[in-house]
Amino acid sequence: MICGLIGTIHKLEPMRVELNVQGVIYAIAISVQTSAHLRIKLESSLDSSAIHLHTTHIIREDMQALFGFVDTLEQETFERLLKINGVGSKVALAILSTFSAQKFLEIIASKDIKLLQKVPGVGAKSAGKILLDLAGFCEQVLESSKPQTHIASKHDITSALEALGYKASEIRQVLPNITATDTQSAIKEALRLLAR
Repeated sequence: MICGLIGTIHKLEPMRVELNVQGVIYAIAISVQTSAHLRIKLESSLDSSAIHLHTTHIIREDMQALFGFVDTLEQETFERLLKINGVGSKVALAILSTFSAQKFLEIIASKDIKLLQKVPGVGAKSAGKILLDLAGFCEQVLESSKPQTHIASKHDITSALEALGYKASEIRQVLPNITATDTQSAIKEALRLLAR
């Protein structure tokens, strides 16, 4: 199983790249989004610098195919699309060529069936099936991509204020009024409240 390739671009087309990996040239199917990213990289680098593609290697009785992605979200979305009955690699690549992986997940989250039907090869029936099948996957991915906020710990705030010489009774009075979510901002806010 080939899960990734590092090499130089031998030939680049809108939905296909030929990647030279130490003298062996691999033909890899890609989305228009990935192709555009590779074109920018190709045009901006003076030398033929190596590129890294995450790959999904599909092996069947009658064929083998490599699909390449510059980021793992696009790859995960592609692989999840392939699990939907009736959605093959051609339709999955068409979806990821029409929309970025992030935009596609937003379409799934907003249940925008009309927008999804703009993808070549996706009709009303298949769009509805995709929306239904990917709802859980979409929520999981969007939730994990949200920036993690560090919630201020009351214990940390209390310890810092006690170290500055404030009494526990004074600290207990201001703690409920603190709105900051990170510890540093919460301590600054508590100091302002204590100074009143």
